[in-house]
Amino acid sequence: MAERIAVAPIRRARLQPGTAGSSVPGVANRGPTPLVKKRSFRVPEVVLGVLLVAGCALAAVLWQRSTNATTTVVVAARTIGRGSVIVADDLRGAQVGGETSAMIGGESAHALLGRIAVVDIAAAVPLTPTLLTDERPLGADEALTSMALSPGQLPPDLAPNDHVRIVVTSQPDASGVAATAMLDEGAVVWSVVESQDRVSTIVTLRGPISLTTLVASAAQVQLARVVG
Repeated sequence: MAERIAVAPIRRARLQPGTAGSSVPGVANRGPTPLVKKRSFRVPEVVLGVLLVAGCALAAVLWQRSTNATTTVVVAARTIGRGSVIVADDLRGAQVGGETSAMIGGESAHALLGRIAVVDIAAAVPLTPTLLTDERPLGADEALTSMALSPGQLPPDLAPNDHVRIVVTSQPDASGVAATAMLDEGAVVWSVVESQDRVSTIVTLRGPISLTTLVASAAQVQLARVVG
């Protein structure tokens, strides 16, 4: 009697997911490796809030320090009248906070001596450059007289603060004769400006009021620079 040989059934190896079509039993066919998406990193809103609060707090501290800082500036020690010459007793230092760039610092107080107030300045008012001038204000008997002069009627290098004498030529009389004379009154050049047409130069003189009528009535005017 023939012996029966037990043949164990051959079980097919289960294919793992993604191994379909594997030609080798029991060996997983992995196929292409799937792409793994990276998780984006997000800053938690609470962290952003903390950073924002911290930044605001730092800005507040810096602002508080700037407002608490003071600077020494020059103020009027007493009432200073318009046209007064500044002396040491008119000035004192004061600590002022905030924006002081338009004020005169304490280290520049000496530069104010001898200058002239252009307006009335109350005591304790911080001094600024606009309140003072180097020019003495016009007196009751003074005036500014302007004239348009052509080349040859004034020195070519005439400048403000030069001292001049005025030579006037009168209108011709009935016989056609004109007289030329130098005025006794001297004057100081206030400004020298080229006219818009660039043909003449506008010169403004500071001097006695009488110069105004004498210059206005002259047929021609010429300036001669003299020693002050």
